[in-house]
Amino acid sequence: MEKEGKTMIKLFQIKDQEAIYPNCSFTYGMGLSNSFDPKKVLNMYEHVADIDCGDELETAFTIGNIGPQDLITRHNKMHSVSVGDILVTDDANTYIVAPSGFDKIDTDFGYGENV
Repeated sequence: MEKEGKTMIKLFQIKDQEAIYPNCSFTYGMGLSNSFDPKKVLNMYEHVADIDCGDELETAFTIGNIGPQDLITRHNKMHSVSVGDILVTDDANTYIVAPSGFDKIDTDFGYGENV
């Protein structure tokens, strides 16, 4: 997907955190005995937005938190980008927002240009 000549990062968020309590997505990477495992709940993630930022994860995180809003194409209600959210690049690389940075996860939402 392209907008204004740039590739987009797709943002996925879990809308029903109560359904997975106490293993909520924002507990990812906290080292808890019952840590959140995104692969166990991939079906609960919803594609909520596309962020016009090329393939820069840090830029997607910033735009998803403070804007500018015109670089976000919303497909559903979304909250600010935070721990446990999933970002997918156009080449289908999939990352989860970690407490510090991003962790690549081995899964495919089927959204890469090569898919």
